[in-house]
Amino acid sequence: MAKYKSVKEMKKHLYKRTLLDEIRYYGFYIWWNKITDLKWKIPNLIHRAYYGWGKADTWDFDNYLANVIIGGLKHLKKYSTSAEPTPEEFDAMIEGFEANLLMMDDPSVYKELKPIFDRGMRLFHKYFNHLWD
Repeated sequence: MAKYKSVKEMKKHLYKRTLLDEIRYYGFYIWWNKITDLKWKIPNLIHRAYYGWGKADTWDFDNYLANVIIGGLKHLKKYSTSAEPTPEEFDAMIEGFEANLLMMDDPSVYKELKPIFDRGMRLFHKYFNHLWD
């Protein structure tokens, strides 16, 4: 500590990132992390291909399913040949799942978005067996 006049000065010196640190981080560590992540990403992709879901997907499963369902509903709205549901009902279901995602991210909007979510889930439940192409 003789080299530094205070602990604050010592911390400032120790935690200062230099240009070389940034080059090392972005040039090596990011790629290294991507490569080492393959040890769980590849088995997860194989599991997803075989079973339809991956073990890593279950970490935030409600969020994962909501995003998958939103994508599927948007596709069905555009290409479905089924007489039920109508495009407006597809929109309400999509908005319901999007409201659910927003409520998970920010609980302060719960009261405002709960009716939209409820309507979307009622329609999703009503038309569940009619969601086909």
